[in-house]
Parts: sequence; structure tokens; C-alpha cells
Amino acid sequence: MRLSTTMLTAFVFGVSGYFLIHFRRDAVDTHRYDGLFRDAGILYGVHPAIVKAVAWQESRLDANARGGVGELGLMQLTDMASFEWADAEGIPTFQPEHLIHPRTNALAGAFYLSKMLQRYAEKDRPLVYALADYNAGRKVVLEWMADEGATNSVVFLRQMDYPGSRQYIRSVIGYFEGFQDDFELVWANEVPVNFNTLQSSGSTQEISTSRPE
Repeated sequence: MRLSTTMLTAFVFGVSGYFLIHFRRDAVDTHRYDGLFRDAGILYGVHPAIVKAVAWQESRLDANARGGVGELGLMQLTDMASFEWADAEGIPTFQPEHLIHPRTNALAGAFYLSKMLQRYAEKDRPLVYALADYNAGRKVVLEWMADEGATNSVVFLRQMDYPGSRQYIRSVIGYFEGFQDDFELVWANEVPVNFNTLQSSGSTQEISTSRPE
């Protein structure tokens, strides 16, 4: 069954904003990396549509994208976040330049999203808090969680003093809604995070990982 976040998006951000961002992807083959997003999402327990939505927002699915402060690849990961993934998976040969490889980037990004969703699992809308952390970092998220913002995502959003972060969350949730159909049959057979409550070495080496059953 499809996991709908349309009502959540409309409630938090307004109907006009939702439809404005919902279908702005005509010029790019948005299915190019679906297999990678599927595998990474399943491995780390994150809906693949969320992984894809973040990648679309961050880079428009450009595997060679480079950010202004060193972020790399599809999901615009920092060195710190990527080394955290490599350490957790026991990959001592990892180097940040490996993030240019789409599979490596998708795996590390899904790992980090999973960590964020688990961090805020007890919130009323875990995805809202997780995306804020992914975009702006833990330090400012703790500031925005002051008082009622710690448990109420509407207050949390209102207390953000980074307008760009509110727009980031708005956009990713809208893309998540639009991308769910790309993974509906695959995800139906997995055990997802409960989104109804949201709601060898060298610079050319591609890193992959698997997890024991």
C-alpha cells in the first residue's frame, strides 16, 4: 500500500507549495539510480523514495556534484558523515573521493539518513527533524527544539531561523511523495521505518558493502 504524505505536506507547508514542488523533474532521467536507492534503502531500513528525494534535492541526481564546503556526490555528503559510515561498516580503505561513485554515495547517504531517523524516532514527525539535521546539523537543530519544539514539529519548524532549511524540508517531503510509486512493489515486501508517524583502495575504487543476515 502506498505511504501517503500528501496531507502532511499540505498541512505543514500549504497546498500551493506542495504542488509547486511536486513535479519539477522533467529534464532528468529520474530512474537512473533507482536500483542503488532501492538497495541502500533496504539495507539501512529507510524508504528508498526518501533516499532518492534527498539525492534529488541535493544534486538533481548529479553523481559528480560538488558543494561549496566540500560536499560530494548524489547526496552531497561531508567527509565527517562519510567516514562515520565507513567506520561503522569496517572499510579502512575508504577515502572521501570515493563518494563520487553513485553506489558508495547512496550507501553512505542512506546510512546517515537512517541514523537521523533513529535519533528522532520518538518525535511526532521524525522525518521533519531528521531532514533538518541532515541539512543544517545537530547544533542548530537542538536550538530549534527549544521548549515545545522538542516534541511538536509545527513549533519546531516555526522556530527555525534558517528559512532555507524550512524550504529544504518542504521540498524533500514533496519529492518523497512523488517518488513513492517508483519503489512501491519493492518496499511492500520489506519492513520499513514507520513513516506513517512522520511523517580495494584508490580514488577510482567503488566501495560496496553488505550486511549479514
